[in-house]
Amino acid sequence: MSKKIIYFPPPDKSVTLRALVLSSLCKNKTTIEKPLLCDDTTSTINTLKRMGCKLTFRKNSLTLEGVGFYGFKKNLSINVGESALLLRLILPIIVMQKSSYTIYGKKTILRRNFIDTLKPFTKIGAKIKHNNYYLPFKVYPSNIYNHIFKLKTHSAQVKSSFLILSLYGKNIWVLDTDKTRDHTENLIKYLGGNIINKNGFIKAEGVLSSKDIKIYGDISSASVIIATAIASNCEILVKDCFVNPRRIGFLKMLQKMGALIKFKNKRYYMFEEVADIEIKANLKNLKPINIENITDMIDEVVIACVLLSYIKGKSVIKNLSKISNKESNRKNKIIELLKDLGSLSYCNDNTIEICGGNVKKINYINSDSDHRIAMVGGFLKVINNPSIKISNFKCVSKTYPNFWNDIEMIFGVKI
Repeated sequence: MSKKIIYFPPPDKSVTLRALVLSSLCKNKTTIEKPLLCDDTTSTINTLKRMGCKLTFRKNSLTLEGVGFYGFKKNLSINVGESALLLRLILPIIVMQKSSYTIYGKKTILRRNFIDTLKPFTKIGAKIKHNNYYLPFKVYPSNIYNHIFKLKTHSAQVKSSFLILSLYGKNIWVLDTDKTRDHTENLIKYLGGNIINKNGFIKAEGVLSSKDIKIYGDISSASVIIATAIASNCEILVKDCFVNPRRIGFLKMLQKMGALIKFKNKRYYMFEEVADIEIKANLKNLKPINIENITDMIDEVVIACVLLSYIKGKSVIKNLSKISNKESNRKNKIIELLKDLGSLSYCNDNTIEICGGNVKKINYINSDSDHRIAMVGGFLKVINNPSIKISNFKCVSKTYPNFWNDIEMIFGVKI
């Protein structure tokens, strides 16, 4: 190994946003230590302020004074920015306020289809006007049915939306078909609620109570730095990171390929696992891999595919239709990247075959304003060509505002 990198990843976006919204349902003050401050957080904070919550900032923390389940301001227009997670977390709250709301957003969220969320909401009585399931939405006062409603979903965000709705006393049960990330369940339990499980279907119940929250590192953001370290022949120690078992598919992939990974200083907080992650790997010794399900690495698929371009042999990744409705059509963006790198062997609607080990130099990446694509551009700037031009590279501010500073500080390559 040429050097050892000690790296502190940015705080977890998924947990930060859930912590903010769930804290708004409490009636007292919640202090959130080390929240992620990014574009999606700003959209969430501005939305909650507009809905009546009070927020104050101190160094490395913010305090939110919630309004309870029914204390939100009514008859508002709400801008969710580019955050699909924020939209899905506040939709059940808005539906239960018995008021009219307009929800709109900007940029990448305008090309995202929300049929997976809106269709089940309308089935249970929500009155939502939409443009063929695209924003903007108009939410009207609704009478949500209270008979048993069972929803099957493979989306953690949709699951979270209906768990919050069940907190309002609705008899709604969700079957998480793919065992997606369970941050919402863990936070509900941490704040005093209950998660009831019957034959795999879950619902939430109870009143939430304020409790201080600390946010640890985001494994999804860390994945690009990890991949870049491996490709640079560096050992890396990722400090103070959430390692939820349903979020570490990228690390499991690396282990199966031959990387040595140790979880050190493991502890539990808010029903979540936290650890330091030590990773040692030699790019030349890593093996190609077949991946059947990307659920536990949904945010890391793009960097995984690009890294596999550098691994000699054929790798296969399936289940890719899941990432077609993100900030961009990431499946198509992966195909575009792999073609440019000369490593695409085969693709169809759901599967990509990568023939790695003979990568071409590339000069340009169209990020399509997708932060995950732009961040992969950082990997390629270090490993492939320091002169690569990346369109709208600043879009990383959606989740990782300091990304380019970290790339320069760790690897010495400037944007």
